[in-house]
Amino acid sequence: MCIDCKSFYASVEAIRSAEYPLAAKNAVLSREESAGGLILAASPLCKANYGVRLGTRQYELRPDMDIQVVEPHMSDYIRINYTINDIYRHYVTDSEWYVYSIDESFLDVTLAHGLFGSNGQMAAAIQDEVFDTTGIVATVGIGDNMLLAKLALDNEAKTNAPWQATWTYTDVPNKLWKIDHLTDFWSIGSKTKEKLNLMGIYTLGEVAYTPIEVLHKRFGVLGDALYFHSWGIDYSRLSRRYKPRRDATGFGNSQVLMRDYVHQVECETVLAEITDQVATRLRKRHLVASVIAIEIGFSEPDKDGKTHFGTQTRIEPTNRTDEMVQAVRYMFNKNWEGQALRHVGVRVTKVRRPESVQLNFWEPAEKHVAHDQLEQTIDRIRSRFGFKALVRASSKTAGGTAISRAGLVGGHQA
Repeated sequence: MCIDCKSFYASVEAIRSAEYPLAAKNAVLSREESAGGLILAASPLCKANYGVRLGTRQYELRPDMDIQVVEPHMSDYIRINYTINDIYRHYVTDSEWYVYSIDESFLDVTLAHGLFGSNGQMAAAIQDEVFDTTGIVATVGIGDNMLLAKLALDNEAKTNAPWQATWTYTDVPNKLWKIDHLTDFWSIGSKTKEKLNLMGIYTLGEVAYTPIEVLHKRFGVLGDALYFHSWGIDYSRLSRRYKPRRDATGFGNSQVLMRDYVHQVECETVLAEITDQVATRLRKRHLVASVIAIEIGFSEPDKDGKTHFGTQTRIEPTNRTDEMVQAVRYMFNKNWEGQALRHVGVRVTKVRRPESVQLNFWEPAEKHVAHDQLEQTIDRIRSRFGFKALVRASSKTAGGTAISRAGLVGGHQA
């Protein structure tokens, strides 16, 4: 089963106002003080009546729209998410339960029928328990595997009461292949759709009847997955979790900017703040990284039609803020051509525990040790008294966002 909490954030806010979630006309808006603030969630009526949905900007909301705009309460969403997932765990073991996002989870109920009945009975029991406990409406996609359950959820269960749908292998020709748009299929985005269209492929049925060798030649192993998925085949098992190599893991932070950043010093300031956050996470876990990357998104396509750029570089294994900031600034200035920025991110990979310390020939060992102790002291002060207890001067300039974001949860109001 793939279970989704219908319009989760908006539903929580409706319940806070003593409204039935499916009858509410509300939208959750991040950063209400900015015209570029994003809609994080909209109630079903707002979606149906006005086309308001995730990603809609505040300036796109018209005065004639009958919408109650509310600010997010991320701590409440997280708390209720925990409550709902505890309900799911009444029906399956932890090895058969997987949290996919803050409002969506997978359950393998194969071994639970003896206790809880048929798929439909179990889904209804879960829906009733979630609603009676939290007031949230849960929608349930049921399938022979994770893929079919997810497709049943996204393409049928979310449409009408009783908010359940079942897709099996026998439904592949009549349901899966009849999905109207390729991008409505889980894992196919706009870029993949364009590449398929260039191959003369416009439907999932055409994907299924394209030789796997052809898809593999064009997309590599992703082509193999496209072929099998178009036949509803998915060998994933919740009880067999993928465990990435330690050196393949990493840490990253990013943010959407509330205005265009066009001045180099402002861009470098916000990138330095994000890099500081990443470095702090590394130090907290006593790890170092040897690859650092940036992802830069533009407010609009540039003269060449580019909407973003990303790049990475190797560095000496480190978790020092100044060394990582130096690498980030170098990559940014080497690749940035003056475009207005609206999204910035920093990520590190090749993460491991330090086995030795590489000293800089131009920096005395005593100074290196003192610098490390200083950063650890800063980390402890922030951990105890909050981030705003100790900030760099650059964070108080026009380009700084760290102070205003210090009390946010997941980038939004707590």
